[in-house]
Amino acid sequence: MVFHHFGIVVHDISKSIPLYLRLGYELTSEVIVDWEQHNKVVFLSNQGVNIELIEPIDKFSTVNNTRTGYHHICYEPTYGEDIIQSFKEKKIGKIFTKPIVAPALNNREVVFACLQNGTFIELIIRGGTE
Repeated sequence: MVFHHFGIVVHDISKSIPLYLRLGYELTSEVIVDWEQHNKVVFLSNQGVNIELIEPIDKFSTVNNTRTGYHHICYEPTYGEDIIQSFKEKKIGKIFTKPIVAPALNNREVVFACLQNGTFIELIIRGGTE
């Protein structure tokens, strides 16, 4: 598996984007509304480091009761890798969601997991319109 992005929870995407642009990030997506997870998201990149800003839309948001700042690290599979099987074989944590379609990731499916040290991670598992 390889690094894809860091997820960062913000109160207001429209106010947060200019801050990251001044830090040298560039927008790599439009603001996307994800009704599956009840969040607005946008992707930015700076020298190959990708971040996802996440704003909760309503009380059903997956990050509604999360403080702002760092939320997760996302990984995607290497070519031909079964990322879920690979994660389980490493015995480094536990997957705690069923597959979720992620509109912001070209409708690829993702699962969320927690490493043994408490770090949240997102695993891109398959599908979509890459």
